[in-house]
Amino acid sequence: MQNDLSVMVESLTRLAAQYGPFLFAILFTFVVTSTAHKYYRESNTRQPPASEEEKGTYRSYFRTSVWVGVALTLVSIGWWFYVQMFGPSTYQIAIVRLQPDEKIVSQYFAKTVPEPNIPGTVPLYDAYFIVTQDVPFKVGDKFDFYYYKAPVTPNQTAVATAGSAVGVGVGVTATLIEVKYSGNKLDTYQVTSSGSTVTLTTVANNATATVLASISNEISIARPQLASAAVTSSARTSQ
Repeated sequence: MQNDLSVMVESLTRLAAQYGPFLFAILFTFVVTSTAHKYYRESNTRQPPASEEEKGTYRSYFRTSVWVGVALTLVSIGWWFYVQMFGPSTYQIAIVRLQPDEKIVSQYFAKTVPEPNIPGTVPLYDAYFIVTQDVPFKVGDKFDFYYYKAPVTPNQTAVATAGSAVGVGVGVTATLIEVKYSGNKLDTYQVTSSGSTVTLTTVANNATATVLASISNEISIARPQLASAAVTSSARTSQ
């Protein structure tokens, strides 16, 4: 019973964090305003009838709750416009059709999704990344990812450092690949490797938008873990 209560409280907390003023406006309208209307209606229909003073009190209570509900709704609409214009910016990156031994390391929120497997073929998977920052992205902003093919044990964690490559274990080297912001909310890439050369090729988004939409709730919950992807001075500006 206690676990069920904890889960319910946690769910309500997540809803409050995700929907903000919208949630409170809805709760106020359906709880406070509805209750005020119920009291006012009862004061006009009950026997013996309520005094005019009591009716006036309930009428004022009901009218006040209506106007406060309207005000909260307007605030929530204004908050939504503010978030859309000045809130954290989000850039979604999908790297698709990766081989089982191909790995992508980054500092951003990531999720891997296996592709439908055809019997007799090598199982492939897609990697999805979410980049957020407090200021709008600029076309040409660059984001670092590290690519390697050797399997990594739990004790071999890649460390993203400046340079063209980074060590991820004994005899394993990851190659730096950059994604340049193009102005889209979502970009989809496929890795092409030839020897030590690794490039990203842009492909059609197709179903990647649907997959990213399906994990939007996870992204909201994990937002405190999202690395701030603020692009630093001249070293990271577009060339």
